[in-house]
Amino acid sequence: MNMHEKWMKHALKLAQKGRGFTSPNPMVGAVLVKNNRLIGEGYHPKFGDFHAEIEAIKNAGSEVKGSTLYVNLEPCGFHGKTPPCAKEIIKAGIKEVRIAMIDPNPRVNGNGVRILEEADVKVCVGALENEARQLNRGFISVVEENRPWITLKLAETVDGYIADVSGKSKWITSAEARNFVKEQRKIHDAIMVGMGTVFKDDPGLLPGETDGFIPYRVILDDVLNIPYRFKLVSDDFKKRTVVITSQKGKEKKVEQLQKNGVNVLQVNSDTLGWIQLYDAMKHLAEFGITSIYCEGGGQVAGSLIQSRLVDELQLFIAPKILGEGISSFSGFMKSLDSAIQLEWAEPRKLGPDILLRGTLK
Repeated sequence: MNMHEKWMKHALKLAQKGRGFTSPNPMVGAVLVKNNRLIGEGYHPKFGDFHAEIEAIKNAGSEVKGSTLYVNLEPCGFHGKTPPCAKEIIKAGIKEVRIAMIDPNPRVNGNGVRILEEADVKVCVGALENEARQLNRGFISVVEENRPWITLKLAETVDGYIADVSGKSKWITSAEARNFVKEQRKIHDAIMVGMGTVFKDDPGLLPGETDGFIPYRVILDDVLNIPYRFKLVSDDFKKRTVVITSQKGKEKKVEQLQKNGVNVLQVNSDTLGWIQLYDAMKHLAEFGITSIYCEGGGQVAGSLIQSRLVDELQLFIAPKILGEGISSFSGFMKSLDSAIQLEWAEPRKLGPDILLRGTLK
């Protein structure tokens, strides 16, 4: 690792402190260095607050002039909720700016670099770009695809079942795998399930600790029949629940849920009367959700795969054989010639289980 990568890695680490609180804005960290010495640092703490570059400049104080700024995302060049960072960088007398990646937002997208270069600030782009894109993959997905980044999680037996014939799925995988899932909940804006999972498990969908960031809990409820007694619409975190429905004519139910603090998004239906997933994801992006961890059952999993809305598949395989049960995916059928292809990353062992992470090709 060279010197520039060292300081950019520190900026990326700072950026993660804003995880969960900056959406729909990206996570950004900034480091100011002079004579190879850290003189200031900052990160974007939450949506609407000062950006990382401004926090770093304030932190550096009188030493800022003539320094080098490391930032994981291109500084903005327009006045939004805060002043344009590029102009504040120029005003501070910073001589060089090193950027991990260009901001894909059309309002920025090279404009910040142009402003800096026109003011004779040296600009270098590309250090740890892959890491920077991974960090803000949700933000990038919303900008480029108009939908959140979606990670689909499934826990299954060796023979491909997510539950036995009675529907029981607790617990297919080990405590180590379940702890991994709780950690994943912390790094996504929202957790998503279908009504089958809600009726079967009455889940809380919370991270391991509830004194920090609480992700939104998204429920796909086609006909809007969720009873008020379920945890997701009645617990202490019900304001962090979003019910998505394509049902029309249930205004009183919508009004009551909203009165109780639950968010309700009404979206278009497909030809079968079910939720139109593309429209649902667009509404969630507009709501401010940039990344989703889906823990739904076979029907939800199959619908997302069929619609090619899965950015990462996390498949937990337990060393168990059922013989019969509920399949991992349902709702579509492919021939071998038209099968959906996956590309696997390196497998990982979690206790007795194996985690396979893959992307759709």
